[in-house]
Formats: sequence, structure tokens, C-alpha cells
Amino acid sequence: MTDMTPKQIDAALKAGIIDAEQAKALRAKAAPDKPLKQIPIDEDRAQIGNEDDMRFVRSFSDVFIATGLGLFAFGLLAFGAISNSGAIYLLLAGLMWVQAEYFGKKKRAHLPTLIIALGFLKFISVAAAKLLPSINAAPGVLPALVVLGAMLLFYWRFRLPFCIALIAIALVMLAYSLVGGIIPLGFFLLLSGIALFASALVYDAKDTGRLTRFADNAFWLHFTAAPLILHGIAIQVLSLKTVKLFNIIPVPSLGKTDALIMLLIIGALALIGLAINRRALLVSSFGYAGLAIAMLIKDTGLDFGTVVAVTLLLLGGGIVFLGAGWHTARRGVLKVLPRQGLAEKIFPPVK
Repeated sequence: MTDMTPKQIDAALKAGIIDAEQAKALRAKAAPDKPLKQIPIDEDRAQIGNEDDMRFVRSFSDVFIATGLGLFAFGLLAFGAISNSGAIYLLLAGLMWVQAEYFGKKKRAHLPTLIIALGFLKFISVAAAKLLPSINAAPGVLPALVVLGAMLLFYWRFRLPFCIALIAIALVMLAYSLVGGIIPLGFFLLLSGIALFASALVYDAKDTGRLTRFADNAFWLHFTAAPLILHGIAIQVLSLKTVKLFNIIPVPSLGKTDALIMLLIIGALALIGLAINRRALLVSSFGYAGLAIAMLIKDTGLDFGTVVAVTLLLLGGGIVFLGAGWHTARRGVLKVLPRQGLAEKIFPPVK
């Protein structure tokens, strides 16, 4: 049994021949016996599908390289801003593509390639906006179409799961270029976030065991949907203002009532995340949670440093508490949810 390949183990698990614990034990025994370079790459296998057993980051080397690529991309962005030339931004996008060929196609390093893809998205969008003619009725349509085409091409070439989120962002950009003058921004972001969340649920329902690329697609769509939903609500419903920290740095600000509403919305997202077993729905909302907590305690007479410290303590403590008790909390939530039909696929059991 230990000679089974990862793909064979996944197939046996899906067929019910072995259970999840046996599959985990088989993978643990099989992997150390083979050098990493000899383990076959299975592009259909999930890298993040099960968030308790992520394979998205293979080693600290990936983190190290990704950090360097991020700094390098910011340097290129600064250079592009200085030049203010569409042609230069297009060249920078080409440089990102060359790096993706090495880290994404040859090395299959997911985290470094994610940083590269974000840089490519930024550079190609700025280049398209500067080089393409505008249409009076919808000035952003042509650049948005180019960005969407570029993201589809990037996905076709590298076949990495996070590309689905980049395609979704490009679709949101295209939709806004068409209806941005008709639908208020906040309402548009909210609808976009809900649409991405619904799409993620469709992918989750296709792979309840979270073993394939479908589960990874769902992860990245959930990760993208949460900030769109929260920011849309903040713009459309709440009184989101901007103040200058130290009279220099612009930061968002909320009234106490709005901050409390924001925390309640994040709490609702936490319950949904528990129900569908997706921490990604919460991770991308931590910034809003920290902002809401800070706004609630800023007028208590505490100095700025103490407000920051208390905010970090409350936010960090809440995350640790929820993370440590995730499965226990899920069992409680699942007791009040339906467990048959479509609900069985959307709300997976606790393993």
C-alpha cells in the first residue's frame, strides 16, 4: 500500500476503499521515501483544498523567494511610476511573465508565482489603461478586456489555482467598466462579492472531499469575495470616512455604531465560514475587524499606542481562540443546519 502514488491514494479515498485517516497515514509514509524531484506532479491535486493540510508552501525557500519577488515588484512599480509610460509598464509585465515561466512553469512554486501574477496583473492593467484608446460610453472597457484576456492566458499557460481569483478580479473590473456609472460603487462591490462567494460554493459542492483543483478554486474565490462584501457594505451602508494619522497618513475611520455593525457582519461571516469550513472567508476580513475594534475603543481616553496594543491583543486573541476551537465550534454550528441534499455538499462534516 505504501507504494501507492498520491493520485492513487486520492482515488482510493474518493471511492471509499480507505478513510481519511488511512489516506493521511499512507501519504506520510510514502512521501519521505522519495526525493522531492522524483515525486510526480499531479496538477489536478488540491494544494489548499483542505485548509488543515495545505501544500501551497513547500518550504521556507518559497517564502524567502516570494519576499524577494515582492520587493523586486515594488521596485519595478516605483520605476514605472517614475517613467509614467505605458510602454514601460508593458515591458515590466513581460518581465513578470519571464519570471513566471521559471518559478511557475518549471519550479511549480505556487507562492512565488502568486506574487509574480499580482505584479503581472498590476502592470498589464496600467499598460492597457495608458496605451489603449478610450470609448466615450465606457472608457474602461478595452483595458478591462485586455486584462481579462491576459489573466485567462496566464491561467492557460501556468494552470495554477490562484489564477481563478485573478480572473475573477478581471471580470469585476470589466463589469465595473460597463455599469460603473449606473450602479453605486458600494452596491456593485457587494454584489460582486456575493457572486464570487456563490461561485466558490459551486466549486465546493463539486468536490466535497476537497481533493482536487475545484477545492483550490473555491478557496481563492472565498478569499477574494470577503473583502469585496465588507468593503461594499462599508461604502454603501456605513459612514466610512478617511482621516489623516499624524496629519500625514490617510486611514479609514468609522463611528462607534458603524464599527459595531461591521463587527456583527464579520461575526456573521465567521459563522458562515464555520458552516462551510472555510477559514479563507475570515482571513481576508481581519483588517476590517481590527479597524472596527480600534474605532470602538479609541474614545476611551487611552493614548494611541495603547489603542493599537489593545486592538492587536483582542484581534489576535480572538483569532487564536477561534483557530484552536475551530472543529469544536463547527460541530455546534452544524447541529442547527440541514444535512441532506445540497446542504450536505455545502456544509461538510467535521472529520
